[in-house]
Amino acid sequence: MRLFTILFLTCILQSIYAQESVQEAKNKIAKTTAILQNTTDKKESSLSELNDIEAQIQGLEHLLHQINNRVIITKKEALLASHNIDSLSNKVEILKQEYAQLVYASYKTGGDFEQLAYLLASENFSQFVRRASYLEHYKEIRKKQIIEIERTQALLANKKVELEARNKEEETLLAEEKAQLTELRLLEKKQSDLIADLRNKEEYLKNQLNQEREGLAEIQRQMLAMTTEIKTKKALTKSEKVVVDNTSKSFNELKGKLQWPVTEGVITNRFGIRPHPVLEGVTIENHGIDIRVKKNTKIKTVHQGVVTAVSKVPNLQNVVVLRHDNYFTVYSKLSKVYVKKGDRLPLNKSIGVVAKNKDGFYEVQFQIWNTDNQKLDPEQWLIQD
Repeated sequence: MRLFTILFLTCILQSIYAQESVQEAKNKIAKTTAILQNTTDKKESSLSELNDIEAQIQGLEHLLHQINNRVIITKKEALLASHNIDSLSNKVEILKQEYAQLVYASYKTGGDFEQLAYLLASENFSQFVRRASYLEHYKEIRKKQIIEIERTQALLANKKVELEARNKEEETLLAEEKAQLTELRLLEKKQSDLIADLRNKEEYLKNQLNQEREGLAEIQRQMLAMTTEIKTKKALTKSEKVVVDNTSKSFNELKGKLQWPVTEGVITNRFGIRPHPVLEGVTIENHGIDIRVKKNTKIKTVHQGVVTAVSKVPNLQNVVVLRHDNYFTVYSKLSKVYVKKGDRLPLNKSIGVVAKNKDGFYEVQFQIWNTDNQKLDPEQWLIQD
């Protein structure tokens, strides 16, 4: 019984988590779709569009994973409910048999008159009291047995309803999984067709890649110059030092908890090195993450800091760098900038407006560096939805 209780509680907790995970995945897909459908001014084949499809595919794959987890848990719940039904059915039969034995024993002792005669036949008062107590106890046992049978039958009925609900839920989940798989196959087909189309634009893609590399290399040179200058100094100057108020944590303490630089957005290009999605034998490197946003989206600081650089970089447009003691955050692909070098900015301060890229999409690139000139993966620092 204790094992069943533990299994039941475990299934309940897993079920709640799985239900929330499926709903969260659905909400994320809806949010991603809404943003991607409203963040471009043109629909020509491009790497940006390919990145959009990849983001949608990843969202669907995540949803399918969550649905599959929910199906597994639902099967466990159904199996546990089935075991409980068998156990309760056996218990009802045993209780009925015990009750039948009590009724038979009561029949043998006779009715009220016979029981009264049984009491009056007592040899002394002490025996009379014992016999009266025995008869009363016997009646109480019968009452409890009836109550226990009714209670167990009610539990059995509830478990049958629960099993039916689990079976229906499994059917619904499997149907949804089938529909999402169909959607995934359509997206993969669209992705394949787009890649085939983009292969006819190989020279354009190579030029685009070279321009992006030049822009990232320029930011890397700027960061190297800043970090080299820092190493030659013994301490931060008063103007460079970030004053942390009593309610704020230092940047280093906020890994996985940083606010996003935009109110709403979708990551379409992740940090690190990976194969080019179209050009064979070519790798691409992203020093940060690209976040697709809506037109006119304002870019905000992820933590309080000091503006150490504002510049224009080829192919990345306006770039703003903030220092947070031993860390830097870099915001690029801005059409407008509201700040200047030396400004002390609080958390969530608007620093500019997102720009439109050459493909007609609106996206901001966000990078994180430390003073050792190391690039860090922003996804590991930003708070997750």
